[in-house]
Amino acid sequence: MFVGAFPTGDLAERIQAVRLAYDAKTAVITPPHVTLAGTYWRTGAATAVNETALIDNLHAQIDGNLPAFGLILGGIRTFGQRVVYLGVEETPELLAVRRQLLQIAGPDKHRQFTPHLTLAMRLKPDRVRAMVASLQAMEWENGRFHAPISHLQVMQRGPQDPAWRTIARIALK
Repeated sequence: MFVGAFPTGDLAERIQAVRLAYDAKTAVITPPHVTLAGTYWRTGAATAVNETALIDNLHAQIDGNLPAFGLILGGIRTFGQRVVYLGVEETPELLAVRRQLLQIAGPDKHRQFTPHLTLAMRLKPDRVRAMVASLQAMEWENGRFHAPISHLQVMQRGPQDPAWRTIARIALK
């Protein structure tokens, strides 16, 4: 399970087109997003009912209490030799939302939080180099893209699920 911020509209479509062009398998697992808290591996079946307590707490403490914010995206980066991502600026608003989520859901798997939007993963190193070179020559490297975020989504995926699914939407004010 994770809690993410999902760009919408034309920007989301443009990002998804890049993801599909370079890594269609990853692109269909979940729409373009920035994970703000997660991934959490819970015991029991991957059902929304098994996350009821957490979802109730998120609604009670966040719904309409935390302000909407904007993601500032730009810059092509990598994690190791297999993951390519679009950078995300660590704004005070984004970090405040993350802190609140961690207070409610508990610590997540990230030792060091690097906000990012994954474009491709599990690529061979030569494909990563080609992708990075191509995208760095485009606006994705030097442009800055603003994605307004008015709600968060709680996502869940079980071991046999082909893709992540939304199990709750948490409104921001």
